[in-house]
Amino acid sequence: MKHYFVHPNDENKLKQLVWDCDRALEDRIDSALDQMEDPSELRLFGLTGPTCAGKTTAAKKITAMLEHCGMRVHVISVDDFYYDKEYLHKLAEEDPDVEIDYDSERTIDIALFAECTQSLLEYKETQLPRFDFQSGMRVKGQCLIPRKNDVFLFEGIQILYPSIDAVLSRHDAYRSFYICPASSIEVGGEEFLPNEIRLCRRLVRDYLHRATLPDFTFYLWESVRANEDRNIFPYVSHCHATIDSTMPYEMGMLKPYLEPLLCTIKPDNAYYGAAQELLKKLRNILPVPVEYRTQNSLYKEFI
Repeated sequence: MKHYFVHPNDENKLKQLVWDCDRALEDRIDSALDQMEDPSELRLFGLTGPTCAGKTTAAKKITAMLEHCGMRVHVISVDDFYYDKEYLHKLAEEDPDVEIDYDSERTIDIALFAECTQSLLEYKETQLPRFDFQSGMRVKGQCLIPRKNDVFLFEGIQILYPSIDAVLSRHDAYRSFYICPASSIEVGGEEFLPNEIRLCRRLVRDYLHRATLPDFTFYLWESVRANEDRNIFPYVSHCHATIDSTMPYEMGMLKPYLEPLLCTIKPDNAYYGAAQELLKKLRNILPVPVEYRTQNSLYKEFI
């Protein structure tokens, strides 16, 4: 599917168009939720998708629905089960097959993940970890004391990794959602494919929220994509519902952030060509003010 985005000349019409797109995504999430049976019979939910797919937005929507049904929802990020960066570097020195880009299955502490999941299902007090991306260290997170109406929403790209899926799917009370840009966007005479849309989202998000320079995001992208092709996309059919998170207006909203970032990549950089190619495609796109986002907009994840 392809979205054709035409930038209205009228500001009110543009704002309305952004609002309509944001509401359309909420409707798609609602539709995915409607595919689930009585949530009172479920205790575990998984929310997955490749990097920069919109998982945080979907998690908020799913949480609101479950809370409306009288449940107390705990959102748990699988990212928090990463090994310390120092430990991963040590593994990499010992085994060249170990990746340290935080997108590989072997960077997750599966044993700890399984232990915490089982403890929560048995209504035991459970100390969860939290991963600090700034320091690259795993520290103590929240300590949960589960109650009868508690449900647990595990969120992360790793939900479909075979080892993570094996931990969650062995429980009958488990259901999963998959979110990802599935449609392309034609705007300004250029077409942006789903994977390219995600790369643009990640360039902006990583800089604004993780203090990561664009050339390093480009550097990671090849391994990120390889990991997705190996550990995520082949298993999408395992999920119980899917959600398309492409937003027709998004290239215009990303442009004011993307252009200055891409311009920092100099001609002697290995990713100069890729940056220039994106800059060329952005040239004729009119900006969409970030202030036009709705309160629950997907774009609060990235900007």
